Amino acid sequence: MIDWSGDMQRMREAKARVRQGDVEGLWRCEEPRPPADVERLREVVRRLGHELDSAYVSFLREADGWPALMQDVDLFGTGELLGSPALATARSLVKTLEPEHLANSGLDPEALLPIAASSTTIDFFVMSVVRGGAPAPVIWIAGAEVERYASFTDFFRRMIDENLSEAESLRTENSDC
Repeated sequence: MIDWSGDMQRMREAKARVRQGDVEGLWRCEEPRPPADVERLREVVRRLGHELDSAYVSFLREADGWPALMQDVDLFGTGELLGSPALATARSLVKTLEPEHLANSGLDPEALLPIAASSTTIDFFVMSVVRGGAPAPVIWIAGAEVERYASFTDFFRRMIDENLSEAESLRTENSDC
C-alpha cells in the first residue's frame, strides 16, 4: 500500500500556489473528496468487469477523486467510474481516436479505462487495463497521445509538477504587469 499523505500534501501546496498566482480566477482549486469505502470500490470492479490498478485503488482509499486536480482536469473517483457524463464523454473520445494514433501508441480502445478528463477541452487520461497486478500506465490523450506515465503514482507526481509549473507561469505573468 502506498502512503499518499506526502504526495497529497505536496499537491495541496502546489494548488495553493496556483490559487495565489491566479489573480484572474482561471482555475478551480478544490480539495480531494473523502476516501472511498471498500464496498463502493467492489461495486466499481463489479460494474467494470475487471480489477483496478492497485496504486489507483490505494489513492481512491485516501481520496475518492480530486476535482480540478490540474487546471480543469478532474481525477475520477468511484462516482464517475460507476457512470457519469464525464466518463461517458471520455469513453466517446476514446472511440474517436484515429486507428493510426492507436496503433502508434499500441493502444486497444477496449482495454482503456478513463480516469480523468478536462471539463472544457478534449484532454483526458486513461489507464490500460492490465491483468496480474502489473502497474498500469496512465496515458494523456488530446486527439493523440500527449504523454505516458509508467504508473498512477508517476502520473500523480507529474500532475504536482504541472501545477507547480502553472503556478510559476502565473507568478511570472502577474509580476510583468
